[in-house]
Amino acid sequence: MAQTIPLVHALDDARLSPATPAPAGASAGDDGVRYHHPHYLSAERIGDRRVRYAFREFTGRESEPATPLELYRDPALTSEQCTRIARQYAAARVLWSQRRLRLRAVPLLATARLCWTSWRLAYEHMQSLFAAFTTLEDNRWRSHLMRLLDAHRVARQMAADWDDIAGQLAAAVADQHAVVDDWSDEVDLTVVAAEQGIDTTGWLIEPAGLYADTPYYRTDTPLVARLVEEIDEQRARLADIAHLAVDHDSGRWLAADHH
Repeated sequence: MAQTIPLVHALDDARLSPATPAPAGASAGDDGVRYHHPHYLSAERIGDRRVRYAFREFTGRESEPATPLELYRDPALTSEQCTRIARQYAAARVLWSQRRLRLRAVPLLATARLCWTSWRLAYEHMQSLFAAFTTLEDNRWRSHLMRLLDAHRVARQMAADWDDIAGQLAAAVADQHAVVDDWSDEVDLTVVAAEQGIDTTGWLIEPAGLYADTPYYRTDTPLVARLVEEIDEQRARLADIAHLAVDHDSGRWLAADHH
């Protein structure tokens, strides 16, 4: 199956490719075919200033298309021919990067859907336990507190699991965007997900750099950081209540380090 991509190709005022005389010793039919990408099929001008390139379908498992360095040292080629072939490789990189993103993201998205559901269930359970304190009898306060602390731990694990898969997805997207030269060739993760029938509404996926440790310190990943802040607020609120109720044992539990 052939893949095509329109790519800007500079044309002169007469809307023709600038003509450059062939160097001495070059054959009339020498257009650098030997340097073409193996997937390259054809190129045709469309409109005033665009060229459509056609390639055999990429799998995403190939090496990244890279313009051969020998191209620029070949005396048989004109500068225009070198530029034309270089643009061919730029077009090939776009199609390759888009296919590679899908190759990497599709299996991750299937796992991500399960992880996000698990996180939401754990988070909502945690929230419901906290909310229940407002109507709880005093003699059940401590046992309910233990259930909340357990829910905090489960929610944090689910958040960490989500951040792990979200970081992998963010890295796959960042790699694709880094390969292409034009923002219009970037693929949004929501598009890939929609192709698989996956709704990403509400998903927290931050830029890839926020999931990586720095050489000097380690910080919580995005969803874990948000959750820890909320857990701290819950614990502080309950500790205040325990203090006012002169329940020092519960206050010590809540003040303990939970990170």
